[in-house]
Amino acid sequence: MLVFALLLAALPPETSPAKPAASLVTNGAFASNLSGWKVSAGEANSDTGALAWSRLDADGSKTSGSLELVTSATADRNTFRVGQCIRIDPGVENLSFGGRIRVPAGQKARGIATLEIERFKTADCSDDAIPFDGLGGITNADFWSSRREIVAAADARSARLVASVTKFYEWGADDEIGETEDGNLFRAYFDDVFAAVLEKGAPGGRDLVPAAASRFTPASAPPKRQRWGPQSVEPPALSLAVLDAQGHAQRAATIAECSSIDAVRLEVTLKNPYPEDDPRYYPLQPVVLAGEGSLGPRPTVELGLFQAGDRERKLVPISCHPGAAVELRVLGDRSQRVGGIRAFYDCLRTSLPEESRAGVPERLSDDELLAWRLAGSIVANPAGEYEVVARYLALEAGFWHEPVLSNTVRFRIVPKAPCPPGSPN
Repeated sequence: MLVFALLLAALPPETSPAKPAASLVTNGAFASNLSGWKVSAGEANSDTGALAWSRLDADGSKTSGSLELVTSATADRNTFRVGQCIRIDPGVENLSFGGRIRVPAGQKARGIATLEIERFKTADCSDDAIPFDGLGGITNADFWSSRREIVAAADARSARLVASVTKFYEWGADDEIGETEDGNLFRAYFDDVFAAVLEKGAPGGRDLVPAAASRFTPASAPPKRQRWGPQSVEPPALSLAVLDAQGHAQRAATIAECSSIDAVRLEVTLKNPYPEDDPRYYPLQPVVLAGEGSLGPRPTVELGLFQAGDRERKLVPISCHPGAAVELRVLGDRSQRVGGIRAFYDCLRTSLPEESRAGVPERLSDDELLAWRLAGSIVANPAGEYEVVARYLALEAGFWHEPVLSNTVRFRIVPKAPCPPGSPN
């Protein structure tokens, strides 16, 4: 019987996340020169771009440096690319690639720096590249951003790691053909570039950043406007709403009522203050909810939950499942979590026929309940009134790299019995 099997199920064996092996890239640290890197074959913008070795090192070393790329632009030639081809052995399933990028802020030219990978069926990076939509470029980052992405090998036998800079052409009032050069170069630096086979069976992934209530406290002053080429721009807007059963956002002034045995569904929206055809429009790294550590891009949004009226503003433990709507579960403290799991366990046990019930322990210890295979999927939100706020911080892509807080949303958890009538047996 299903319920009996679930109650007796042992924990599955733990599996370690994958980790990247040694880099396949030659001279990714740019210790003293640019050997191994060259302008991509057939590069149309080679006349308006340039590469150079720079003494600016991501770790501040005086004995190493970085790759410096600059470019100007016309309407049809605005991207300068350099790359390196690497071989991929048969049987490789996934690759990890990334590096560190710095884009000085306040440049007179609007532009973006990108690190991407192209995969090929041939062994020498010839023929058509297999497309891959990665994290995208970064700009306005006067710090060394660090990125790491994962891509399927897709039966490729080679790959080209590409560093590039793109300058956005500024159309003038009397400019009809897009060939007016304004003399403003766009500049970026690359360091610690890598590409590696993603191996399985050993620890890996990013360390989780411990939650801190201070990260959800509004700044004393509103965010400052920032320079985007010749423009001055406002920050993006982050909004948060509780969704009803039909997926509609609750009104801001409403205290939504949610069940203790259902996840609270939230809508998180990041909005650029300008339309795409506005020269002030800037790229944004998308909303990715904070969860467990991974080898891929860092999350850009985290949620902070507080008990309504709590003057100490202590964070309430939660877990989240990202998707079209974010599913939030209120974990509460240890005793609240154990109580919720125990109620669910007792419900399942009492739903068993008497002859089967005898083979299931009547009472588990707190530790046994927390280690139960189903514990992670049980929704048992402690009753009460809560406030939730979202925080956006993007450090790997896009233009805006200062924290942005959402509106605060309030909801009430209404207790509901965990044992539905007619449980399967």
